[in-house]
Order: sequence, then C-alpha cells, then structure tokens
Amino acid sequence: MTLTLRRSTACMAALVVLVSARVDGQRPDAPIPGTVTPAIRVGDRVGETPTAYDDGNRRDPFVSLIVPKAPAMSANAAATGVRPVAGLAGVSVSDVAVKGLIRSGATLIALLQTPDGRTFMAKRLDRLQDGVVTRIDNDAVIFTEHTTDAAGAVRSRDVRKPLRPAASGGRP
Repeated sequence: MTLTLRRSTACMAALVVLVSARVDGQRPDAPIPGTVTPAIRVGDRVGETPTAYDDGNRRDPFVSLIVPKAPAMSANAAATGVRPVAGLAGVSVSDVAVKGLIRSGATLIALLQTPDGRTFMAKRLDRLQDGVVTRIDNDAVIFTEHTTDAAGAVRSRDVRKPLRPAASGGRP
C-alpha cells in the first residue's frame, strides 16, 4: 500500500509541475531561463559529447605572445640550407668563431670561421648578417650585434669573441 501511495504522490507532483508550466505559458520541455544548454546539431549522436572546440575567433590563452623571429629566408633557401646572402654578409655574429689574426702594417685582419668550415677575412667595419666588426684587438674581435626583440625594437650590443676560447684558459 505504501508503494502505491508513493507512486500516486510522485504522479501528483509531476502533474503539479505540468499544470504550473502550462499556466505560465511555457512548454513543459522548454529550458529554464538563465541556464545554458549545449547546442546539438543535426547529425550528432544523442548521448555523445561533442569533440570539436569552437574558439569563437579568440586567441588561445595558453600560447605565448612572445615568439622568436627567424631571419627572413625564401622557402627555396630554407629547404636547401643556402644562406640568403653569399659571403660574410650571410653569416650571423653568433655563428662565427675567431680562428686567427693577421697584422698587415698597422691594420689587423681577423680570420672568421663559419659552422660549415668556411673561413673569411674581415676588417674593421665589415658587415655581417646581424652586425658589424667594430674593433679588432691583439687577442679578440669585437662585434656590434643588432637584434630585434618581440616588440619590434632594434637593440645593439657589443659581443667580444676572443682568439682563444676561455675553456682552454686563454693559453695555447
């Protein structure tokens, strides 16, 4: 008897909800105002959660806004590994190593080696890809390197490259 009483109470509660919804002028299956219901598109399977994410043309908050700029190279040059400019003007300051110094009268000439093994002779004020040879001393070459930061501002700094690396103690 308690089972039928519970069923009749549940039926009565459902009937009250339906009647109150009809009185308010709403359909009983209408969403409750203020709640968000997911949009189900035609062709979606019922009961499965959608797997695609729509960003709404907003940026991803987990992707860094600061991205390093790569030097401009054509697609053909990047694929073949060829520098955009031939000679010393196609080599960056960070890629060269000082292999020797030559004195010719009062002037000094630096021997600069690239990572691929090519050697170039450089004098004061010779241009590189991202810098200039500022000064050549008896034991080092000083470059002025020009870099562009993420904001687009060009910054200059002096880079000293010694003839003998510091790892060997500076002695032959």
